[in-house]
Amino acid sequence: MGEQNASARTTLKKLGIIGGVGPAATARLFTRIVELTDAAIDQDHIDITIFNRPQIPDRTAYILGKSDQSYIPAVRDAALELEQLGCDVICMPCVTGHYRSEETFGALTRAHAVHMPIETAKFLVEMGKHTVGVMATDGTGHAGVLQDALESLGLTAVLPEPEFQAKVMSIIYDNVKAGRPADMQAFYDVCAHLRSRGCDSVILGCTELSVIPAPAVAHGMLVVDAMEVLAMRAVEECGAHVKESARVLG
Repeated sequence: MGEQNASARTTLKKLGIIGGVGPAATARLFTRIVELTDAAIDQDHIDITIFNRPQIPDRTAYILGKSDQSYIPAVRDAALELEQLGCDVICMPCVTGHYRSEETFGALTRAHAVHMPIETAKFLVEMGKHTVGVMATDGTGHAGVLQDALESLGLTAVLPEPEFQAKVMSIIYDNVKAGRPADMQAFYDVCAHLRSRGCDSVILGCTELSVIPAPAVAHGMLVVDAMEVLAMRAVEECGAHVKESARVLG
């Protein structure tokens, strides 16, 4: 039995994380992967290499045309470096950065990238949801990263009206990225707004939102953290097991 367990542990794939986008979200992803892995001893955990690269240009600023510094070459180079270091599975805790993913992760020749927006959409389908509110950056909304993933699986995506989208951006940039506590009243205001527009669920579609004390359910809607889904999928893609108690979010 011991030999079988040892053999199983050697088959785990290596995970590479393109981090620093942002740093707090990267730390949160690593923590959640460790916490979600069904492990009895150290050797049951995944071999993880993390690149914390906060100098990667701002994704939203580039997508919205506010900066001519593209994040794409930096993300592509990081993915290729991780592949060269022996990583079999690559992931990135930044939803916006998945825009034009064919130009970043498409450069991989051996490793497999976990596409966070698509995996989140799949999870919502599994949960029986239909109309999904999207809390994300202006860049994510403008690029249609989450909308495209949701709609490709038959779900309806709903973005906040400008007044409420401004609240989302303030939580992300003025609070979390600035190292300040999140304005939770603003968060609940946005949730109430999305509920009034017919949403049965809401995505925390920016990994900066993953570090705020968001509830599992708000105004009767299931709150799904895209990074939580990414953590679960990363564990599974590497051949480890997710704790059974963690499989249903909320």
